[in-house]
Amino acid sequence: MDGATDDVAWRLWREGYDALPRMWDADPRAYAEDALRARMFGRPCLVVRGEPGARFFYDESVVARRGAVPRPLSGLLFGRGAVHGLDDEEHRRRKAMFLETLSSERTLTGLVEERLTRAVRRWPELGEFSLHDELVRCYGGAALDWAGIGVGHFADADRISRRLAAIVAGFGLTPAPYARGWAARWWADAWAERIVRRTRAGRMVAPAGTVLDRVKPDAAWAELPPRVAAVELLNVLRPAVAVAWLGTFAGWELVRHPGLGPTLADPGQEVARRAFVQEVRRVSPFVPALLGRVRRETTWQGHELDVGDAVLLDVPGTNRHPSWGDPDRFRPERFMERPVGEFELVPQGGGDVRTGHRCPGEDLTASVLDRTVERLAGVSFRVSSGAPDRQRIPALPRLGLRLSGVRV
Repeated sequence: MDGATDDVAWRLWREGYDALPRMWDADPRAYAEDALRARMFGRPCLVVRGEPGARFFYDESVVARRGAVPRPLSGLLFGRGAVHGLDDEEHRRRKAMFLETLSSERTLTGLVEERLTRAVRRWPELGEFSLHDELVRCYGGAALDWAGIGVGHFADADRISRRLAAIVAGFGLTPAPYARGWAARWWADAWAERIVRRTRAGRMVAPAGTVLDRVKPDAAWAELPPRVAAVELLNVLRPAVAVAWLGTFAGWELVRHPGLGPTLADPGQEVARRAFVQEVRRVSPFVPALLGRVRRETTWQGHELDVGDAVLLDVPGTNRHPSWGDPDRFRPERFMERPVGEFELVPQGGGDVRTGHRCPGEDLTASVLDRTVERLAGVSFRVSSGAPDRQRIPALPRLGLRLSGVRV
């Protein structure tokens, strides 16, 4: 594949979430075809979007994951040997472990709700505070409890949660957050491997039904070496903390649409709340793109692809594709009007969660956000920070959405 000049990696680093929309707008033919030729880290790349583009991206006979994301990025966010970089049967076996783990009777959602309820009660005493910081604490502490990792003191849980959040915050390659992210990654890898080794040696109690219970020598994760098991343990904990980004955007949308508050605060309005959550996931600038590599020569939309070429799925460009109808308008009721296909809404990947690369924690994410929205909609507060910084990946409302004057 030739004729490409723009390097998507450079433009994402320089322009953030506006990079891909500007590239589409600059090429009317690409905009119409949902296929844009470019380069990614210097190699040929086809950027795709929309439902057909997502279907192509998730065709495992054509697009592979192994080796697609450069180590400086994949190592930071996912860890070495993680499920995200596997393909075919190896991926399906590892994915099955996650699906079993996430279907545990111990619910993360219930633990998040407990922590949120306690946090909201003390918010009136805090003066001004960052909603994002509070959600990191609540989600991270709940995830540690859910995983069966007793840390003994809230301060310890907060410290671990902040380091997991630092890993997520570093993914956009902004120099200072990227350096902090790697420092947190090195610490977290060593911490998680100590937990795995202590559990397998019988020196750490693993409560029945928890993630840690599956690490034991006679359990589902026993086939994984300690280092890989530690990486996958973090790949349960870190995504739970990452939901704090979407939870903060849910708070931002509540501020922008105050008329929705009374309905969303009603415990009986679960359908309306789930529609709101899905719309938050659709429009929020979170995952900017997903990357794969071509495993066999093929042609898509008239573009010839060679083995090793990159294929990049424009995630926001798919979630805000023109086929949505008024895609830039925040309109939760769209999710009550018709079923949404598994390749239309892809904030956490597309396709079948059991057999493909769609995130196995997507349902948990929606449930955690549902509880968060109900709690936030039930309190009044003032906001003293501005709109999201779209140049920063991952984005947040500025200052983590500073709240004050909370009344419960």
